Amino acid sequence: MRIGMYDSGVGGLTVLAAFVRHMPEHDYVYFGDTLHAPYGDRTAEEVRALSLAAVKQLVARDIDLLVVACNTSASVAVDTLVDHYPDLPVLTLLDAVGPAVQHFPGGKIALLATRRTVEAGVFEARLRSARPDAAVRSVAAPALVPLIERGVKDPAVYGPFLDSYLKPLATWGAEVLVLGCTHYPLIADQIQSRVPHTLLIDPANHLARHVAEKQDAFPASSSSGSVTLLASGDATVLDAFWKSVSSQIQTEASEEYDHIELRRKPTTSGTKAVTHGSATPGMHP
Repeated sequence: MRIGMYDSGVGGLTVLAAFVRHMPEHDYVYFGDTLHAPYGDRTAEEVRALSLAAVKQLVARDIDLLVVACNTSASVAVDTLVDHYPDLPVLTLLDAVGPAVQHFPGGKIALLATRRTVEAGVFEARLRSARPDAAVRSVAAPALVPLIERGVKDPAVYGPFLDSYLKPLATWGAEVLVLGCTHYPLIADQIQSRVPHTLLIDPANHLARHVAEKQDAFPASSSSGSVTLLASGDATVLDAFWKSVSSQIQTEASEEYDHIELRRKPTTSGTKAVTHGSATPGMHP
């Protein structure tokens, strides 16, 4: 199976890493729109247009399944993508966020996401639907993605922003915090340190496990697995992040799922690339 993924930049590589850990035998094509990142503060119209352009790059490479590895795009652009590519199965982390929280105890669930994702409200709606017994609170964190995209490592730079976003959640007593942007697992340790008594959930792990359980429904790969990284800007940025992410992102120990449906409509550019010959995390030629 050839699985295509895209994100506004490097954040979706955390989703790619989760899939590779569960299904290293498949072929992956990842498009990072580094030239236009971040998507989180763009208008819905801009996000839809950029999402279509990203998917066009992936469809040209004969993908069997599309994973929208950008939650901002998942919040506003998925219907547009399905309309344009009615025969292409589409999955988003939105499909996994409900099952991800359904079996965890606790009456207070928080969502940390980009401004556009929070304003769209679809992730919060899924959380409320999955856990009608719980209180749900969303927090927009607009400063984080630009810092992550620039490769900032210094915790002191993130500190004031994370304190501003997370201290109210700690005071509120959030028991579960859903990482509602695929960039956030890259700074999960800093997030966790500010909400030490809160369970962090990365929906990517749930989605990857679900697809792994259902992969018999898709074509088998003719190779031993590969990762191709595409970028609208500098592809070496993606390469550097991939080498780091693929060796650091850990799979959650145990999770339970409800059924997740593939989203498929009923049927009647100047891209730069870096290719890796093995999809095994940490293995790069």
